[in-house]
Amino acid sequence: MNTTPPESPPLLLTYESKRSYGVVWGAVAFLLLGLPFLGRQRITITDQRIIIQQGFWTKTSDDIEIFRIRDVVVKQSLYHRMVGIGDVVIKSMEGRSEELHVLKGVPGPDAVSAVIRNAWNAVARPKGPATALD
Repeated sequence: MNTTPPESPPLLLTYESKRSYGVVWGAVAFLLLGLPFLGRQRITITDQRIIIQQGFWTKTSDDIEIFRIRDVVVKQSLYHRMVGIGDVVIKSMEGRSEELHVLKGVPGPDAVSAVIRNAWNAVARPKGPATALD
């Protein structure tokens, strides 16, 4: 019997920005393939998990349970700050080992980090009044 509540609609749905490839890689991809968006990441954040899908020829899907998240870090180079994108690094615990998940070239990385933090607060924080143990 499944006791977990059903997932709500996504809180955030975003894609890796095409600008994160840079001028050279974008030109090479366009000339060789004609489609510079191949292999982009698709990121879906719900109230229970984060789903990262990537790849064109070989699709990879990675799920991160919200309650397993331990830290979220935003990384932006000077160029990324100028164009408004960045990388969001999610540190999570799987069993006894820590895993790193990188959301590359995300537009508005601070807003994405805030959505993840709010979802974590809703899931991981205890409900009800606080109690003190004496």
